[in-house]
Amino acid sequence: MKENVAKLLLDVGCVKISPSKPFTYASGLKGPIYCDNRKILSHPKSRAEIVGNLKELVVSLDLDFDHFAGLATAGIPHAAFLAHELNKSMVYVRSKPKGHGKGNQVEGDYKEGDKVLLVEDLVNQASSLVDAVNGVKKEGLEVVGCVCIVDYQMDAAKKRLEDMGIKLFSLTNFENLVKVLNEKSQLTEQENELLISWHKDPKNWECI
Repeated sequence: MKENVAKLLLDVGCVKISPSKPFTYASGLKGPIYCDNRKILSHPKSRAEIVGNLKELVVSLDLDFDHFAGLATAGIPHAAFLAHELNKSMVYVRSKPKGHGKGNQVEGDYKEGDKVLLVEDLVNQASSLVDAVNGVKKEGLEVVGCVCIVDYQMDAAKKRLEDMGIKLFSLTNFENLVKVLNEKSQLTEQENELLISWHKDPKNWECI
């Protein structure tokens, strides 16, 4: 599944490589790869395949939970698709508490003690995911895990999630994206080396 999903993301044009003009991530760090999974939403056939794979993944995990919890913003549509496909309840998690009204960070109909399965599109350094977990826990909800489309397999993310006791399950990952990029001859040798060096040490990585 992981290699097929990586190929799908490349075919749709979700993955961009730019070693000379690196992208800036939500964490503030820079890097040579950007995966825009929002593009999937505009392609019905590919969208259905991703949703089908997510559904298969969730069913295989056999987790006990009350709600899918989509992370704002890119995780929300996939949480909605999954909730519809599996006839489950859904809530969504803001990046921070709302600045007006009731000041909610978690939106939907839930009660304290409910269990949620988080849904995210991509996990890089996991800082956004940690914020979401903290917000969910403040509402008295229990996190049973997180499913995502892409995991960049970063050491910092692994450490953060281990510290919080959160298990991450992905459809594909950095290793498979690079593998497929090379199979399709979409990386020069220098670009491949830069991707690997960035992945090993993103904080101190330098572009071309």
